[in-house]
Amino acid sequence: MCHIIFAQNLKELRSYLIKGEKTSVAAIQLMEKSEALFKQNKLPIYQGFYSVGQFFMAKHAANPFKKLSYFNEGRKSLNHAINSDSKNLELRLFRLMIQEQAPAFLNYTDNIKEDRSFILKKYENETDEDLKIFIKKYLKK
Repeated sequence: MCHIIFAQNLKELRSYLIKGEKTSVAAIQLMEKSEALFKQNKLPIYQGFYSVGQFFMAKHAANPFKKLSYFNEGRKSLNHAINSDSKNLELRLFRLMIQEQAPAFLNYTDNIKEDRSFILKKYENETDEDLKIFIKKYLKK
């Protein structure tokens, strides 16, 4: 039963993640839902989703100081999540996505090669089919 709820939560968060890049409303929903889930059970994956929401808000914010604040908070939060669960494929994908898309002047590119290699190495053994589809779509871009 717990595994089913966990999978449903991930599916819901992934739908917010897809929409969150396009709208601040979805980014806020992603942050709120993932933050609530993280407070309930402290799983690093939920902190990772929250972090991505922060990065999306950095993209949507008009004020440059607010953009930087969201970016720095997302970076700190995502690094903490990865340090807590460094073998998590989805967290590593989040960092790869953000680092590949971050503006160069933010100098957030340190882990691109490492994360891409990790993802390619672990992809075939992943049992979460939704995650595999998401990874495949992202890597084809």
